[in-house]
Amino acid sequence: MAYLTPDSRRRRIVALGAVGAVHGVMAVAILTGFAGGLIRAIEKKSLPAWNYAPPKPTVTPEPVPSPMPHPRDAKPTPDTGPLPKTPIDTNPGLDPLPPLPFDGGLGPDPLPPLPTASPSPTFTPRAAQPLGLPGRWVSDADYPASALRRGDQGVTGFEITVGQDGRVRDCRIARSSGSADLDAATCARLTQRARFTPARDEHGDLVMGRYSGVIRWQIPE
Repeated sequence: MAYLTPDSRRRRIVALGAVGAVHGVMAVAILTGFAGGLIRAIEKKSLPAWNYAPPKPTVTPEPVPSPMPHPRDAKPTPDTGPLPKTPIDTNPGLDPLPPLPFDGGLGPDPLPPLPTASPSPTFTPRAAQPLGLPGRWVSDADYPASALRRGDQGVTGFEITVGQDGRVRDCRIARSSGSADLDAATCARLTQRARFTPARDEHGDLVMGRYSGVIRWQIPE
C-alpha cells in the first residue's frame, strides 16, 4: 500500500500547477498566435472572387432607307437635239414651186386701230320735271262755254315737248276726250301755264325733254 507524504503531496500540486500553467500558455498561444496564423493561412488559401457584369446584348441597327432624290435635284437628261426630219417631196418630178409672199395676212394696208371706249358718263341723265302742281294748270274757269252748252266732258291725254328753257315747245293730244273744244283748251292752257325744270343728258347739258299726262274735264256743279 502506498501513502502520500506531505512533501510528495506538495510536489504533486506544484507539478499539477506547472502542467496547468503550460496548458494555459499553450491555450493562449493557440488562441492568439497559432489560431491567428491558422486563420490567416486559411484566408490565403481561399479562392479569390470578382464581380463580373453580364455581357451587353448585341443590338443590330435597323437599315436606314436612303432618301429619295427630289425631282428638282434630279440631273437633267442631256438634250440630244431634235430628231432628224425626213424630207417629204410634195412636188415629185416637177419644178420646185416659188415661195409665196407672206404679208402677215393683213394685206397691203394694216387693220385700222380699234375704237377707244367712250368715257363713262359723269352725270346721271334727268328728265324734265314740272314746277309746281300740274293739277293747277287747268281750272273750272277754263271750261269752254261751247262744251258747257253741249254738256261735253271727258279725259284728254296729252304729250308736250319741253325746251331747254323749261317752257312748252309743242303739245300733242295723245288721247281725245271726244270733244274738240276740250282737247284744244287742254293744249292752250298747258302751253300758257306749264313750266318745267329742263332735262339734262349724261354730260349734264340742257336738252329737249318730254312730259305726258291727262286732264279730266268735268262740268262743275
